[in-house]
Amino acid sequence: MKKTTRAKEVDTGSTRSEREFPLRKPVNTLAIVPKSEKITVTARKIYNVMLHYAQRQGVGQDRYQVRLAEIATGIDFNSNNTELIKQYFRQMATTGVEWQSPTIGEGARWSVSALIAHADLIQRSGELILEWSYAPNIKQELLDPQRFAKMSLQVQASLNTMASLVLYEICCRYADNPGGLTARQPWSWWRPVLTGAPDSPTSAYQEYKIFKRDVLKNATKKVNEVSDLEIELVEHRAGRSVQDLQFRVKRKAPMLQPADKQIEPVDLKTIGEAIKAGIPQERAEKHLLKYGAKAMDEALRVMNERRNRVNMEPVRSPEKYLATLLQSGQFGEPKPPTATPRKVFDTKAERLKLIERYMTMKRTELHEMFQEMPESDQREWIARFEAEGLPASEVVRKAFRTKGVASPIVRPAFLKFLGNCVWEEGWEKPTDSDLVDIALLLKEEQAEADAPRRR
Repeated sequence: MKKTTRAKEVDTGSTRSEREFPLRKPVNTLAIVPKSEKITVTARKIYNVMLHYAQRQGVGQDRYQVRLAEIATGIDFNSNNTELIKQYFRQMATTGVEWQSPTIGEGARWSVSALIAHADLIQRSGELILEWSYAPNIKQELLDPQRFAKMSLQVQASLNTMASLVLYEICCRYADNPGGLTARQPWSWWRPVLTGAPDSPTSAYQEYKIFKRDVLKNATKKVNEVSDLEIELVEHRAGRSVQDLQFRVKRKAPMLQPADKQIEPVDLKTIGEAIKAGIPQERAEKHLLKYGAKAMDEALRVMNERRNRVNMEPVRSPEKYLATLLQSGQFGEPKPPTATPRKVFDTKAERLKLIERYMTMKRTELHEMFQEMPESDQREWIARFEAEGLPASEVVRKAFRTKGVASPIVRPAFLKFLGNCVWEEGWEKPTDSDLVDIALLLKEEQAEADAPRRR
């Protein structure tokens, strides 16, 4: 019998709760490695919700349909203002990925494809219907997996970074295994899997200690905070160097069974408001993940009020203005007062060493920010640097003409220029609290380096 396409008869199974029908994520899709461009955390969340509905509708379908409002909310679906959601579907349809299990030899085969084969938005009876399909080589595995991780989309909604979301998905696969350990893989294998970005020699995470500090620790902490899993990083060393990683996984003590909840669509309201205000989508997502929806909404409201004042100069750079507001720390959840930091440096040389480490971290952050920009934005920043910030030194200018901002001579000047443009004044001047944090970080790194010797 041919499936009807009338909107009112689109069968999404939305009357059934997640507890009745949890998402079954195939093991081959837990460690997807992007080959062409970065997969954003919002796109992955939307993808999981789509997969959830497709599994309900069954493997026998050629195409899958659901009301767009059941996939995402926060944008006006009754107008032409759907560019934001279209961008996520473009990303899914054009991002080439390798599909592999986190356990060597567990998956039936290796595959490469896009996340979805196609997507259509169809206006029908006053509402938008999303229709999509999957590539033939992965469809069966996606919709009727033999080996899978059972996971909660409610937990997914609380995970606000790509690394925490992917780590949660992978650890769900091993939560009920007798050994309670994920597969052991080289730490470089985890890098593109957890960041959702193609591996690159220019990545800020080429050094393990930076990858551990900025990705592994934060992701592990978040999963432990919001999920029913308790996970622990396990490092395997060869001498003093970390070679392989895995995670120890166990379920927390059983709690009261939660009440049935319908699957909630991904909320795009904050990102949509930021884009309306002139913030590029990628930057809006990054701010949202870093500062949270409450801080973003409050800062956007303040910026819009400022722009509506006719007696003041216009906001020339909404992105820079919003970043400055968010960095001020006055939005979002109130922060407890900080105690006066104790002094951790006794000489001028020690203080200078901490300042240099601080600046190295800030330059790394700027470099990462630049690498995450679309190529068109990168070209604009380079052109602006050449016009406004390139030093007059002939040596520097010659290096810029031959190697551009990749030149070791040019790069520091470019990153300083970029920092002055996107961050608030004084970003190069660390406070005593900043230096205390750096000193404690150095002590922690030294303790980790000394640990193998003590053993």
